[in-house]
Amino acid sequence: MVEVKETDLPAIGKKFTIEAESGETVVVVVRLNGERELYRFTEDKEIPISETTFTEDEARTVGSILAGSYFQPVQEPTTELLLKDMTMEWVKVEPGSVLEDKTIGELAVRRKTGVSIISILRKGKVIPNPLAKHIMHRGDTIIVVGRNEKIKAFLSMVENPNVETSEAPDEQPPEESKD
Repeated sequence: MVEVKETDLPAIGKKFTIEAESGETVVVVVRLNGERELYRFTEDKEIPISETTFTEDEARTVGSILAGSYFQPVQEPTTELLLKDMTMEWVKVEPGSVLEDKTIGELAVRRKTGVSIISILRKGKVIPNPLAKHIMHRGDTIIVVGRNEKIKAFLSMVENPNVETSEAPDEQPPEESKD
């Protein structure tokens, strides 16, 4: 368990000090007005190498992020298993592409190739988890994810639009070994 040293700061608030395994020290000062000051010290502990002031709302948001409310990383063995047969590919929508000015639903990408379009990058903005009604435009970059062989089928559909792709069978989870 990480030790937190708490110190009263009369007429200011409280100071919390944490010694990180890296040898750095993090000090958080919670002021009576709700502001939070964050200081990071190296081993000399005399002069902070960085300092930031947060409003109460900003501090709560940062705290939520640090506590894992926004994102929980997948543990390493699980990640390796997931990525073993998976590929993520970035595909630019070129002029005249089969993707240009078509909706995701119209192209039936998942049904025909077995990949999922997980994001569209458009003019510096991200459209995460686009719906079937989203139209892909020239210059967009789409991000697709799927098994390696399914990504190849998708790329083939994009590069050779006149070649009919067979419908991708429903994905079945791999059989568990009976070891």
